Amino acid sequence: MYIKLVSIILLLSSFLLISCSDDNPQNQGNDPSQDTYLRVAVAESGNLRFEIWSASGDSLMTGYNKVGFKVFENEVQKTGGYVKFIAKMYHTGANNLHGTPVLPQYDYNPALGMFTGNVIMLMPGDTSSTWYGFYNYNDQLYVDSVIFDVGWNQLARFKIFVDLSAGLSYLLTLISPLEPVRGMNDFKVILHESYDFISFTQLETATMFGRTWQDSLNHYSTGNTNPVYTGEGIYSGRVNFDMAGRWKVSDSIYYNNKWITPMGDPPAFVFFVP
Repeated sequence: MYIKLVSIILLLSSFLLISCSDDNPQNQGNDPSQDTYLRVAVAESGNLRFEIWSASGDSLMTGYNKVGFKVFENEVQKTGGYVKFIAKMYHTGANNLHGTPVLPQYDYNPALGMFTGNVIMLMPGDTSSTWYGFYNYNDQLYVDSVIFDVGWNQLARFKIFVDLSAGLSYLLTLISPLEPVRGMNDFKVILHESYDFISFTQLETATMFGRTWQDSLNHYSTGNTNPVYTGEGIYSGRVNFDMAGRWKVSDSIYYNNKWITPMGDPPAFVFFVP
């Protein structure tokens, strides 16, 4: 199990280094807080249909996706209960599979007419790596193993770090800023824990300490606020980019009575501020 986990982490890490390079300028993507949902995927079996709707763009993309599910039986839409969704990626010829962070269940939101929440997609699909969705309504109705597409969002950024003593891996996903501006910016992340990179647990009781600095000038900005849990899995803070240039925002994380980020080298996101 340990060897397989290391293999999966190396595979994901190599992709993230290529697709989410800290050396690439960042431009604004779709705002995940927008409330305009578009249908991006459909899974059908007989008289049952599940639909995925996204408020983060016109398709599921790598990174954070604000989503909703609709369920139809005999073309009649379900308006209560919950949906469970599992996504697994199979790599042809690699004898590896991994999951991606999803919620334990998606509850019905009558204001939106959907079962709402979020999905974090780790990798895009391609000819050798395929995403399969497994859908469940109220533990009664199921549609399994339906292929769906995930596009590559070059703005998506993740940090993976490992607690070898506990055999656990952690995934820190950046939500914002995707396009930083000079001055104050909202800083939002989601934190997940996994023992196998198939199942993930969203952590909601961690304590985070941010640090914002410029390497080139050895300069630390003031007015920053540490990310704190604000609901829906999101930790929110503020970062101050008080001048143009290349900035690093590190995030030291204390959870379950210990530091889970590497001491002296916590995960850091790099931003280019015009």
